[in-house]
Amino acid sequence: MAQTFFPIDPVDVTPVTTGAWTDVDISAYAPAGATGALLHCYNTDYSGWELSLRKKGSTDNYVSDLGAITHCWAAIGVDADRKFQAYIGTASVHILLVGYTMSGVTFLTNSVDKSPASLGVWADMDCSAEAPNAIGLIFWIETIAVGRHFGLRKKGSTDARTNLTDQFNCFGAIIGCDASQVCQGYRDADGIFLRLVGYITDGATFNTNATDVSLGSTGSWLDLAALPGGAVMGFIEVVNTGGYNYGLRKNGSSENIIYAAYMHPWSFVQCDSGGVIEGQIANLNVDFFLIGYAIGPLQASLYDTEYAYV
Repeated sequence: MAQTFFPIDPVDVTPVTTGAWTDVDISAYAPAGATGALLHCYNTDYSGWELSLRKKGSTDNYVSDLGAITHCWAAIGVDADRKFQAYIGTASVHILLVGYTMSGVTFLTNSVDKSPASLGVWADMDCSAEAPNAIGLIFWIETIAVGRHFGLRKKGSTDARTNLTDQFNCFGAIIGCDASQVCQGYRDADGIFLRLVGYITDGATFNTNATDVSLGSTGSWLDLAALPGGAVMGFIEVVNTGGYNYGLRKNGSSENIIYAAYMHPWSFVQCDSGGVIEGQIANLNVDFFLIGYAIGPLQASLYDTEYAYV
């Protein structure tokens, strides 16, 4: 197993231009061969403002609001020059680069709508045509109507989190799939779309049922349960039943981004060498669920050595 997710110390890559699709060049931070950008986005304004992302060369044009005083994470593809495109409605919307992906994580140029036709039930989402040999899937959740419920789970899971999303604050989501590249999705109504933007074939492990790593107290940065040995990044689903503030960061970081979740984002968060991520919540109604994790160079080399002798 090779390392495919590479976290970095966050760096601001917010475009200066607002109200238009703008190139974002990450070549100063990601090496040649990088396939995607891992991003942490937040809005400091008390009004919702537009935010959207697409791979350079894409014709996708899905632009909706990032909710007021909210934050979320996303993953999007880059072209051979290590560029993606961003659309922000105002300078209060910020985009931090928190990592990049290499071979083993593939991004589609144009997203593919995989929204289940059946409403109010968990339904299979077959991604085998777009994501051959995938073990995990990356989605962009587009909400064009306020107050829609949705969920994602690995095929075979008994998880059933179908929490509300408001506006566009949770567009980056990641989930495991079965050996046939099937996951399951839930949406309660039209007006919310589950768009496949990429997939993982190496370098990550996905839980069938997510592990609850929620915190038991509020108002301060606390350690979450440590990730398995060799992990470099955790994929965490955030469930929030009241729009309360939360934060997630690498253990020991001085970053202090604590904004709301309205109300169902996913995150891509670096851990320290001991597998620890820190979290903060404003209310016990904010919960964290570990969907999976990315492995690092030590674990990757151990896997490669093991396979070399099979």
